[in-house]
Amino acid sequence: MNSIRIKLVSICVAVVLIVMSISGSFMLISVRNTETQRIQRQLMERAEYIDEEIVQRQPVTEWAEAFERIRGQHPRPLHDIQEVILSGIGTPLVPQDMVRFNFNDTAVFYAMAGEPSFADSVLGEDFNGHEVEWLTFAMPVEKDGTTYIVYTRMSAAPLNENLAQLTTLVVWMVLMALVFTVLLWFLFANTITRPIVALIRHHKEMAKGHLDKELPVYSRDEIGQLTESFNHMAKELNTMVSAIALEKNKHEAVLHNMTDGVLAYDSKWQNMHANMAASVLLQFDDMPQMSMGEMLKRLELDAEAVSELSADEVLESTIAIEGNDRYIRSSCSPYTNQSGAVDGFVIVLQDITKQAKLDNMRREFVANVSHELRTPLASICSYAETLLDGALEDPDMAVDFLQVIDTEARRMSHLVTDLLELSRLDNNPHDMELEVVDLVGLTKMAVRHSLVAAEEKQQQIIFDAPDHPYFIEVVPTRMNQVLVNILSNSIKYSRPETNIEVGMKETDNDYQVMIQDYGMGISKADLANIFERFYRVDKARSRAMGGTGLGLAIAKEIMEAHGGGITVTSEPGVGTLMVLRFNKYVEN
Repeated sequence: MNSIRIKLVSICVAVVLIVMSISGSFMLISVRNTETQRIQRQLMERAEYIDEEIVQRQPVTEWAEAFERIRGQHPRPLHDIQEVILSGIGTPLVPQDMVRFNFNDTAVFYAMAGEPSFADSVLGEDFNGHEVEWLTFAMPVEKDGTTYIVYTRMSAAPLNENLAQLTTLVVWMVLMALVFTVLLWFLFANTITRPIVALIRHHKEMAKGHLDKELPVYSRDEIGQLTESFNHMAKELNTMVSAIALEKNKHEAVLHNMTDGVLAYDSKWQNMHANMAASVLLQFDDMPQMSMGEMLKRLELDAEAVSELSADEVLESTIAIEGNDRYIRSSCSPYTNQSGAVDGFVIVLQDITKQAKLDNMRREFVANVSHELRTPLASICSYAETLLDGALEDPDMAVDFLQVIDTEARRMSHLVTDLLELSRLDNNPHDMELEVVDLVGLTKMAVRHSLVAAEEKQQQIIFDAPDHPYFIEVVPTRMNQVLVNILSNSIKYSRPETNIEVGMKETDNDYQVMIQDYGMGISKADLANIFERFYRVDKARSRAMGGTGLGLAIAKEIMEAHGGGITVTSEPGVGTLMVLRFNKYVEN
């Protein structure tokens, strides 16, 4: 009986059956007792009447006639109550039709002892010889000093028949009550179980994820209040699940799209989550199946130290990924549950290759600046000490030494000027007062400025100028600095008695200045680095020519600050082509 409806109906049927059975039994017993008492009263009254009218008034010889006379006068039927006068030892005397019966029940025995008494369920024969159940009463009386017993009896058949009919009626009433109880309680149980069944069905739907359905409320009782509470719970749960799903989607989107790698492990050090960035950064083929212990080993993190971390502690390490020249920094920290116990670990991976390279470049830059300043300072100090030691007395030597000191000082001054220029470009790349100028005129001015240096090496600068102006919006002095710097490099690194060709052209998007030399050229390995600060293709030769290694870096910074750019193509032993791109000026 798993159904609450069956249980309710069964309990009610059992209660009704018990109550009706007890009530019916009590009623039958009460009716039987009442009827028995009524019959006993009638028997006693009849016995007293016999005693008064026959025994006490009539002589013994006339008792038979008196019986016949009284029977005719008494309103009760003859077959209803039978009476007989017995001797003191229980022998029937009168009437004559009763003499043939034996009267030896307990009522007679008590009467012999001198006490009136009743007896029920006494078996005896009737006038037809059938054995019948009797209700009897015997009362001792005295007549002329002789004891007699007045005995009356009545058949129990009518009483038993009435009780049987009453019992049948009670049984039918119980059965009808049970039927009506079952029907009514089924209907009543339906009002209770139908909402409960609906709640169970809705609960199963909720377990499948359908949280947006609402149950109808049929009543305002406790079941109705339970349904309303369930609907409210489902609504709140739906809102909560939606919010959790939204947050989960946000977190997954963030984890999926973030550039940092994230690895999550449970308390058993098994992988729970790894975003795409982690796979890209580490490129471990077996990463999904890798335990946290193996991952810590590859990330060069101490597993024992990690296991001892508290909630607010982080353990970090940096590794170099072989084969792709990358640096990965890993940070491992635990996360806790509501009770504060460590429930797992999160490892965050960051690609710090750019920062590492910048740190290397910074260190190289400081080393280069130190080296570039130390060399001329060493020369200046050496020649100054020589002069102080007595070289001033030799005018020719003193002049030579002073010229060297002046050259090295100018070299340091150029270096400091270039460094200050780079610093200004780095800090304020767009802080410029722009003017609209003719690029053709600027290029002609730069060519004239470089003619003297070219003539010293017996070189020619051939400039094929266009016949109309190219207007650009720039800082003229800065553009002149770029053009002169590129021309100066072409002159420096070209062989004597060669030509430097300068050309210009217009495209749909910009103006271009092409400077072609036929010098030593640049190898492919060096070509990608020539715009780095202090980078020299031929360090010894460049330093001998007075270069600082910052010219091309400054030129690139200036061009990019103006929205343009520089590209270079070169072949060792053949020459180099520099192409400068300038944005066209468009009048508003």
